[in-house]
Amino acid sequence: MKIGIVGLPSSGKTTIFNCLTGVGAELDAQRSHGKGQEANLRQVPVPDRRLDVLTKMYEPRKTTHAQVQYVDVAGELKARDGESKGLDELLRHLRPVDALLHVVRAFEWAGTPPTPREDYERLEEEIVFADLMIVERRLERMEQEHKKGRKYDPEEHDLLKRAQALLEAGRPLRVDPELREAQKLRGYAFLSAKPEIVCLNLGEGMEEGEIDLELEQGIPLVGIKGAVEQEILELSPEEQEAFREEMGIEEPAMHVLIRESYRLLGLISFFTVGKDEVRAWTIKEGTTALKAAGVIHSDIERGFIRAEVVAYDDLVSLGSYGACQKAGKVRLEGKDYVVKDGDIIHFRFNV
Repeated sequence: MKIGIVGLPSSGKTTIFNCLTGVGAELDAQRSHGKGQEANLRQVPVPDRRLDVLTKMYEPRKTTHAQVQYVDVAGELKARDGESKGLDELLRHLRPVDALLHVVRAFEWAGTPPTPREDYERLEEEIVFADLMIVERRLERMEQEHKKGRKYDPEEHDLLKRAQALLEAGRPLRVDPELREAQKLRGYAFLSAKPEIVCLNLGEGMEEGEIDLELEQGIPLVGIKGAVEQEILELSPEEQEAFREEMGIEEPAMHVLIRESYRLLGLISFFTVGKDEVRAWTIKEGTTALKAAGVIHSDIERGFIRAEVVAYDDLVSLGSYGACQKAGKVRLEGKDYVVKDGDIIHFRFNV
């Protein structure tokens, strides 16, 4: 899973990136270079208390979390400005991502009060316009091909015309399920079709409930005091824990944001356990046992026989795998079984 971080200048998106990844982007993050553009890339473990519990239970040599990669791209998305340098490179970094994390400034900067609603709408307009330019260019090429007697895909043309109408109305493609999911449009990797989560980067005196952004239905909103979170990260682990306990904070706000990013794409985790390794595996909700086996290794999918499945809650409640077997909580499932979030699975296979 790959999440692209976007935001207007001075929104604090690099601060959010640093807090999400727990590192200084300038020093420690892997960097991807382009023509005048750079991207900070970092893999982040998805916090999951269930994995911590399973690790204590099995005491494995290794524990492996599910991973999410965040991408912080330098530069400003100004699709309307023909003079804007590096726009194509910026889009090159963003188009492969699975979702967007839109950081909105909700703190005073250089004496300028925050205008979160206006800032959010401004960048959303640029995202929509960037997609509109691509649609118009493609439609223009199709018309030229038609004049020369060459054929084009009429279904693709129809989808692009519908996309053009929606974008010209200032609406993102994600609001239309058919356009958002259309296979013939996948290759364009439209930014406005990608799922989005909005992060309000709050000042110390601001609270999430005070701000109305009028988001499209289904867009999650998470408020984070980025500057405060970054200061906390500079403390020792013991000091961080003490500070959060004193403030009544159960967990870092960034953990909430990471999980929201994970859920945004309809992803779940199943677990494999043992003395060698306890591991969380990422799959799409609705994945069958056969395909889940292939996430681990293609040989397991190819030689799939059965899946031994026990629910996480049953394992924790009864205390051991053996106790679950005695209680009849371990099930043998076939290749069409739909894996559930938190399933602990042992695959039987033969190759």
